[in-house]
Amino acid sequence: MKIDIQDSSDKEFVKVSDFPFDFKFIGSDENPEDFKIFIKQETLKSIDDYLSSDLNNELGGVLVGDVCKNSEDENCKTYIKIDNLIIAKHTNSSLSRLTFTHETWEYMNDVLEKDYPDKKILGWFHSHPGHTVFMSTFDIFIQENFFNMDYMTAYVFDPTIKERGFFYKKEGKIIRSNGYYLYDNFNNNNEETIGNITEIKEKAKIDNEIIFMNDKEDSGKSILNTGLTGFKNNLILTILFLNLLLLIYMIYNFIDLSQKTATKEAVSKEISEIKNENLKLKERLDEFILGLELEKADKKLKIKYDTNPVESNENINSTEETKTADTDQNGTEVNNSNEKTNTNHTSANSEEVIIVKYTVKPGDSLEKISILFYKNNRKFEEIMKLNNLKSKADIKIGQVLDIPEIK
Repeated sequence: MKIDIQDSSDKEFVKVSDFPFDFKFIGSDENPEDFKIFIKQETLKSIDDYLSSDLNNELGGVLVGDVCKNSEDENCKTYIKIDNLIIAKHTNSSLSRLTFTHETWEYMNDVLEKDYPDKKILGWFHSHPGHTVFMSTFDIFIQENFFNMDYMTAYVFDPTIKERGFFYKKEGKIIRSNGYYLYDNFNNNNEETIGNITEIKEKAKIDNEIIFMNDKEDSGKSILNTGLTGFKNNLILTILFLNLLLLIYMIYNFIDLSQKTATKEAVSKEISEIKNENLKLKERLDEFILGLELEKADKKLKIKYDTNPVESNENINSTEETKTADTDQNGTEVNNSNEKTNTNHTSANSEEVIIVKYTVKPGDSLEKISILFYKNNRKFEEIMKLNNLKSKADIKIGQVLDIPEIK
């Protein structure tokens, strides 16, 4: 690149000029002894807009303006006034590095000679997207080898957090300036364009701190910044991943609990239905057993009923034959007293009582037993009387009762 870099002892390019009348200091702790950097508001806005156009690669260019002296300044120190810029084209860039190629230097030199023949290159500018504002080892290398004049500065801007800073050489070291001066129609309405002054002051609280770093220090800081950024990103991803796992776990538990609840309700319902079926089956079984017992009792009673009339008829026939025999022999009834004796005997035989042993079973009651033996549920009192029972509830399972059967 054909940059007209002259020794600072050469005074020809230094212009005598008063400070701009409408300037304002942006930064913290203004110190009259510091190197003064004036930049036109429109120029600063153009630089920031260009550097904000790509957040994945570093962008850059050179600062154009005048090297001046203020005749009213007692110390007669030089200052710079930046009022133009040249964008660096044909560069090799990445997220963490910007390299000016040979074509880049040729392009910027041609623009300088054509558009700004009476101006000087006052330094360079570049972006640090997401890396904050500092001078890396490579940045310092460029500053010391290509922008090494005492009046040359480096402007660094992080478009992700809107942080900016100027760097310059002091006593052989690259340090960060406490601030800069913004000029040309500065007003409150345009203050948002170049950032909040209070915010910039807070971010520039590294007063008089030397930013210059050797290779080891710079590498450590660069690695630290990159590591912190990566750590933050990884931490956010980890938290999101853990939250996702927690959400999946909660959904799984909810579904599992719902299924278990539904299964429990279904099982409970099924058990209830089984119990009801068992009760119905038990009732049917009891009815079936009772029916068998009643049928059995009915058969016994039927046999008794069929047998007794035969015996009575035989007695009657025997009596009639006796009467006939007496009549045939004597012609008349011989003795009425014989008929009376036979009736009483028959009556005694018909009222003969037989005691039957019966063991009480589950579900038995005196009424059921009465039906079983007498086919009548109201004859249990005879059973109570024979077994000395005071109440119908006095019977127990396994108890042996005496049941009177009348023939």
